Amino acid sequence: MIELTQNDTAAVTTLPKLFECKLPLRFADMDADNHVNNAEYYRYMEEARMRWVHTLGLAMTPPAPVPVLAASACSFLAPLYYPGTVTVEIYLGKMGNSSVRTHYLLKNGDTLAAEGYCVSVWVDGQTQKPIALPDAVRRLAR
Repeated sequence: MIELTQNDTAAVTTLPKLFECKLPLRFADMDADNHVNNAEYYRYMEEARMRWVHTLGLAMTPPAPVPVLAASACSFLAPLYYPGTVTVEIYLGKMGNSSVRTHYLLKNGDTLAAEGYCVSVWVDGQTQKPIALPDAVRRLAR
C-alpha cells in the first residue's frame, strides 16, 4: 500500500538529507504530451540513488552485495519539460536490518515536480538472499 502520509514534503525535509544531484532532462524523456513521461521520474530517482550508493564506496553490481528495489511510489506534482534539469534530493527514512527507506524530492528550480520513496534491500550477490545493511549505510542512522 502506498503511504501517502510518508510523501509529505514537510515531513520529508525533517529527515536527514543524504544526497543531492542535478540531472539533465533529455529530449528522449519526453512523451507525446510534450512533457517528461512519468516513468522517467522513477529513472531520476534510480540514478540519484545509485550515485548516492557510489559515494558510500559500496559496490553496485554482483557478485558483491547490492541494493535491490523492494518497493517504490511517486506522487507527480508538476510536469517537467525539455530542455532543463531536475534536482533530486534524497532523505533517510526508516532503516531495518537489511533494508532502508529513502525519500525523494524532485525539483525544477523552485517548483516541486514530484515526491516519492523507495525501499532498498541489500542482498548477497550470489545467493540473492537479504543480508545485513552495510556499515556505511547503518552509520547514517547515527
